[in-house]
Amino acid sequence: MKNAWIAVIFLLFSTVLTIKAQSGEELFKTNCSSCHTVGKGRLVGPDLSGVYNLRNDEWLHSFIRSSQKMIQSGDKDAVAIFNEYKIPMPDQPLNDQQISSILDYIKQTDNAASGAQTAQNQGQAPADSTGAKPDSTKAVAAVKDTATYSADDVNLGGNLFFGYEPFVNGAPPCMSCHDINNPSALGGGRLAIDLSASYPKLGPAGIQGIVANPPFPAMKAAIKGQVTPEEIRALTAFLKAGSERSNYKKPSESGIILFTIGLVLAIFIIVQTFILYDNRNIPDRNILKPR
Repeated sequence: MKNAWIAVIFLLFSTVLTIKAQSGEELFKTNCSSCHTVGKGRLVGPDLSGVYNLRNDEWLHSFIRSSQKMIQSGDKDAVAIFNEYKIPMPDQPLNDQQISSILDYIKQTDNAASGAQTAQNQGQAPADSTGAKPDSTKAVAAVKDTATYSADDVNLGGNLFFGYEPFVNGAPPCMSCHDINNPSALGGGRLAIDLSASYPKLGPAGIQGIVANPPFPAMKAAIKGQVTPEEIRALTAFLKAGSERSNYKKPSESGIILFTIGLVLAIFIIVQTFILYDNRNIPDRNILKPR
């Protein structure tokens, strides 16, 4: 019994140390960086630079922990954010200390950028040349307009998306959950959002961030192993190519095609049934009479 209690105490102590060992930067990169930046422009979600000045700590803690609860409760700020970005922020299983660490990291990043900018304005070399805060409009334009891909990238991305080629780490094909404008009569999955317009909305950085570090629990569980950089690039190329097609597949087209095929098959079966019924062999009724 004594050994059991020692084991329990050791486990709890190890858990506490693990949580404390995670810095705000590590927590941000793990839980936030796929959708947000600090001072580098909007990504999937808003740029978090200065967010601590826009909302108080209580609101930020509640929103980070469960944005959907706040939206459902009718919080006007939470509803406004959802209406602007159209993508629900997944709930984060973080405690107050971890959330505070993330907010402290954002403040530190802002302070470093501000210090670098001040030094630059004074004609001095900034202490951290990567800390300067770029114009958010330019950052978004760069994310959307500068990426170029080869035909091989697009083909590989399509093969991975539809499952013609397996992922290195065994992740299921994207069409298991997502659809995209494509000539397939069956289309893709309906468990998650249609990705036809994902590239213009998220840009390459947003897509790559989400695939590399999925913020959505279902996607995280499905992917399991990390998708390789080559696969991420290929998927991004395929989604970009899909967004550039002029003949977008309407969501209802697959249903119409399947209904038409089903109707034709049903008519064919009915006609064949009548033909076979009329040409059936009927035994002579006299064969049943006793002799």
